[in-house]
Amino acid sequence: MRYLTLFVIILIAVLMSCQSNHQNPNEAKYKAAYVAVNKIMDSGNADELDAYIAENAIDHQSDPNITNKTGLEGIKDVFRYYHKIFPDLKTTIHSMAVSGDTLFGYITSTGTSAEPFMGMPAGQQQTMNAVDVVVFEGEKMVEHWGFMDMSDVMKMMQSNMAGESMLEDKGK
Repeated sequence: MRYLTLFVIILIAVLMSCQSNHQNPNEAKYKAAYVAVNKIMDSGNADELDAYIAENAIDHQSDPNITNKTGLEGIKDVFRYYHKIFPDLKTTIHSMAVSGDTLFGYITSTGTSAEPFMGMPAGQQQTMNAVDVVVFEGEKMVEHWGFMDMSDVMKMMQSNMAGESMLEDKGK
């Protein structure tokens, strides 16, 4: 997974260097929409997604354990779910690039779990680095892929395992 993330970052750099000197007329709109959607993720105001995401959008990162809904309604459920788990979520956008109808974004999200999550106890701060690939049709997002840094996932798993070990030791 680390190599996949590295590949996507290199792909972004290559795409940026291969672009002609004229700017995509939609680039500013796509970037503004991406910034707005990340702010909505942080705020938890999922109903605001209507302005940026198409009704029939596909999130290739969707988790059926969170919702069985598809399209915009499923994406809203996912946003609400993660905001409930990480109410203090803060996302930093490090870079964005646009090629044609596709936006690439590199982000870091940090939040403290308000309840147990994926084996982690409540009150544990987590940081995740990710690369998003978002396809636009007209003014709205129609597809999304997210690639997380697996070293961050491993750190979360290790901190969880250490916490479980300490709890087991206290029970003896």
